[in-house]
Amino acid sequence: MKKIDDIEIAKMMLDVRKRGILDIAKEPVTVGQIADELNEKPSRLYYHVKKLEEAGLLELVETRQQGNLIEKYYKRTHAAGHSFEFDEALLKEHHGTVMEEIMNLLQPGLKLLQSELKKGKPDFDKQVNLMISLPTLTGREWETSHERMMRSIHEQPNQVESIEESSLPNLTEEQLNQKSKYAYIMLSYRVDDTDADED
Repeated sequence: MKKIDDIEIAKMMLDVRKRGILDIAKEPVTVGQIADELNEKPSRLYYHVKKLEEAGLLELVETRQQGNLIEKYYKRTHAAGHSFEFDEALLKEHHGTVMEEIMNLLQPGLKLLQSELKKGKPDFDKQVNLMISLPTLTGREWETSHERMMRSIHEQPNQVESIEESSLPNLTEEQLNQKSKYAYIMLSYRVDDTDADED
């Protein structure tokens, strides 16, 4: 798991558009190809690609001459993998900024959910979902549930870090065996639906 200790990189890793670019750039791609995948204009992505390259999350791997044009191919670096956690010192110093970026991820989904709820229809038109569960679990069951959730939503299930490598707190033996009430609140939404909502 990548440990992030730079606030600018942390902000990039929490930015939907930049994460979208990194997801597409698993293999060498041009900005035009990224734009096609994201249904976006290339001119709106050059800034983000440049910032990701400067941060060492994206690298120029090939340049090809196509007539009078030069095509640049970018690929995400190993450091830009899916799983990451924030360094403790970064969180202590920049907790406000990190929370602001997390809220920037939540707000579009919450707005989309509110918009769909206002319609008063049983089925939503947009892809948004909020699931809430309040189970009673032991600390050990709670830890295991996080591993299962990450495995189920992660692109490559066999590459999810084990619970020991994650950012969950270190529980004492007593906490691992103690039953408690836990709140699970999972908001998921299609990013393209929020973009359309803003237009």
